[in-house]
Amino acid sequence: MVALENTASRHNMVVCTLCSCYPWPVLGLPPVWYKSAAYRARAVRDPRGVLWEFGVTLPESTEIRVWDSTAEVRYLVIPQRPDGTGHMNEDELSALVTRDSMIGTGIPKLPGSAK
Repeated sequence: MVALENTASRHNMVVCTLCSCYPWPVLGLPPVWYKSAAYRARAVRDPRGVLWEFGVTLPESTEIRVWDSTAEVRYLVIPQRPDGTGHMNEDELSALVTRDSMIGTGIPKLPGSAK
């Protein structure tokens, strides 16, 4: 498994274009959309548009990198740490991380938000 760090200048997104290479031992069962042909094709062709549909809008200056998982190599995204979380401990931070943020189709929750 390869961990990819999101930063202010780069956002990583994971897809498997040939099958359903999903790190289910870590993230649980994959969402239905992850295995759909439409997601797999569009994530490679139009990652910014797919992110927008998931409610993620990134600055144009942010590079979006799409990683294609295989049966041999699976990718997992380390989400960018939200602003204002410098005082938080590991347990508090882990509560902000979502499955989608570890695939790259989402961002971590904000502290104090129910979203």
